[in-house]
Amino acid sequence: MPNSLLRKAFPAIALSAAAMLIASTAFADKSNDTLRAALQIEIANLDTYYDSAGSVSLLSRHIWDSLTYIDPETSELVPLLAESYSFPDETTMELVLRKGVTFHDGSAFDADDVIYTLNWITNSDNGAKTIADKKWIKSVEKVDSHTVRIQMQAPNAMAARFLTSFPIYPTDIYAVNGAGAMNITPIGTGPYKVASMETGSAYTLERNDAYFADGPKGTASIKTLMVRIIPDPSTQIAEILSGGLDWIYKVPADQASEMSGYDGLVVRGEATSRLFYMVMDAAGRNGEDSPYKNKLVRQAISHAIDRQGMVDAFVGGGAAVQNAFCFSKDFGCPQDAVTYDYDPDKARALLAEAGYPDGFSTNLSGWRDRPYVEAIQNFLGEVGIKAEINYVKLAPLKEEWFAGQRPLIYGSIGSQVADVGNFVPEFFGLTDRDLVRDSELAGWLVEANMTTDVEARRELLHKALRKVASESYALPLFSDNMNYVASGELDFVTDAGGNPHFYMAHWK
Repeated sequence: MPNSLLRKAFPAIALSAAAMLIASTAFADKSNDTLRAALQIEIANLDTYYDSAGSVSLLSRHIWDSLTYIDPETSELVPLLAESYSFPDETTMELVLRKGVTFHDGSAFDADDVIYTLNWITNSDNGAKTIADKKWIKSVEKVDSHTVRIQMQAPNAMAARFLTSFPIYPTDIYAVNGAGAMNITPIGTGPYKVASMETGSAYTLERNDAYFADGPKGTASIKTLMVRIIPDPSTQIAEILSGGLDWIYKVPADQASEMSGYDGLVVRGEATSRLFYMVMDAAGRNGEDSPYKNKLVRQAISHAIDRQGMVDAFVGGGAAVQNAFCFSKDFGCPQDAVTYDYDPDKARALLAEAGYPDGFSTNLSGWRDRPYVEAIQNFLGEVGIKAEINYVKLAPLKEEWFAGQRPLIYGSIGSQVADVGNFVPEFFGLTDRDLVRDSELAGWLVEANMTTDVEARRELLHKALRKVASESYALPLFSDNMNYVASGELDFVTDAGGNPHFYMAHWK
């Protein structure tokens, strides 16, 4: 598949002109202990509860802390502002809070701040939105100054995972300025504190020297973090080449490849947890005569797609073929699922065995990555499946998908909280999205998301995803890739979502 289908060329003359500045310009602002980074997505509100932009959540984890945390290097779930947590019964979660933590204004962190924050975001009158589900919270109770108890609407094994997405704010922070409070008084407990900001365009963060060093984030090594919002990737590239920046990400593949040869820069391509996939109408929701009801047909399609070829042509970097319907590092993702190698001859033989020696006509739907959809169309055509592309926006496609009107769908999804329980039940849990309708499979997923026994839950999720693979209910394609370009003097850490954790960065 030709790389030109995906890549957009950054003008070579611009790269060359900027490269001429390299010899006389120092890259890192190491002498001033200042890391200069750029983000693309503009910020309207520094509060993640009122602005869901990726730039906001990225900055948020540096300024604020949550009760629990996903370690960026291991994807393990660990306590953060909570010292520990337990489940006294199936609908109660109790958290013992870390003592000695202070907010950036010097005030002490305690149970009142947790109760205030969680009550605020769960009160629909406040209009707060969260990346992770919050509807599971029924009430929050204070046991003592450093212990809180969350009553859940129903048993929920994902509760501790969801808490990683809820930064904790000081009590009454919204009292004066309402939803705009964090653009005026951005006070947190995090490893960095806001020193100054030009709302929406530039943020200077200073190391919080009072931060608890024994926590999973640790004390920041670099003193100052300067973050600018630069929406244009070409401008970002020119700036880092001329020494005005130390770190950028979301760099297009062609530019990243060309920049890898420049002295003083490090280019990294790493896998992220976004999963590209194909789902098939195994239940025959689109009609009783649906060919996708036949396991042999589903297996044929799984062998027909050159997934590694797509990775090489479109994604590159650290992206990798996924054999289970999940990102390999996520909790609950099995490493021993049935695999389907690219084998068009075997695909044709399976179609013939299924009663389709000449293939069949079908509809292939997608709402993003048209070159990917067209590549899939071509691979299907090679084995005799004539796929007409239905390329539409997500909203209308969802209506048709959920109504069972679309038999073959290409898409992608991010796991958000490093746990397959956050999205796999949506695809195979007897929901509107579910094109499989396997009650045994759905039962395992329901049970997994109700038990707090970690090992029992892991095995249930593994069993469910092994069945998805063995029955060819869906075809996981590959993970995504994130390209970073940074000063060669900077060592930095990123998570499975492709986001940096600069409090773990240090100069070499």
